[in-house]
Amino acid sequence: MRYIELSVAVAHDEAEAAADALRIATGAGIEIDRPFTQPDLESGAVPQRGGVAHVRAYVAASAGRAMRRAAQDALAAAGIAAAVGARSVDEEDWAEAWKEHFHVERFGRVVVVPSWRAYEATADDVVITLDPGMAFGTGQHETTRMCLEALAGQLRPGERVLDAGCGSGILAVAAAKLGAADVLAVDIDADCVRIAGENARANGVDARVTPRLVAAGDSDWPATGSFDLVVANIIAATIIELAPAFARALAPGGRLIASGIIAAREHDVSDALTSAGFPVLDVRAMAEWRCVQAIAASR
Repeated sequence: MRYIELSVAVAHDEAEAAADALRIATGAGIEIDRPFTQPDLESGAVPQRGGVAHVRAYVAASAGRAMRRAAQDALAAAGIAAAVGARSVDEEDWAEAWKEHFHVERFGRVVVVPSWRAYEATADDVVITLDPGMAFGTGQHETTRMCLEALAGQLRPGERVLDAGCGSGILAVAAAKLGAADVLAVDIDADCVRIAGENARANGVDARVTPRLVAAGDSDWPATGSFDLVVANIIAATIIELAPAFARALAPGGRLIASGIIAAREHDVSDALTSAGFPVLDVRAMAEWRCVQAIAASR
């Protein structure tokens, strides 16, 4: 089967916005090819920040022309002045090529190992075998790294965890591997829910990780006060919208780890969390991204 590869070259700091624009326009999985900000444990190399990122989407050949126009319009609406290129490719040309960009990466005790790579674990390693399946969340992005490190530092064995916006399921699997008794992993994308379930099974924690599809804007979380920890690696606007739901979902004294927040929205998120009854304990910065940690007030 033949596909059309839609591609756009943008500045490093525009890559996420360009990926969102292409994802919305095409409904396809998105590949971002850019210099990584995390070290590669296999080679020891530390990639450099900056430079040009290439964002790609793959669509059916029959829809290529219309999707290219839609992608160009979406980029313009996002304020990104870049032209969308297009080329015809065979399925086998791209279906596996994206894997070369994913390496073994360490986050404290947590080591994320792509399913197609080998890694010899040490006694203290918490190893996550991951097949992102084109879903967001591999540990390469600063927001995911900060969440993984916060989980490793905060999660207590036996706790119940809610992963809001689970993506590939990396945080849900990490929580289970770190000792969580029960993890609910929710997402509005059916592919993400499927991939999260597959990654939970691959890591032998599917008995403790429950992936669930939810509707956009749905805040009807399970029983009030049923979670000890909520991790939400999404975007500032959604964190603000769901702050009251997070407050209801957490037991008194429960913790929230929220990331995916650009620097410009840090205070908006902190204000919304405070209003919802979440005193902010800590804000960690990594490049332009922020990870906010807060605690649920007693009822």
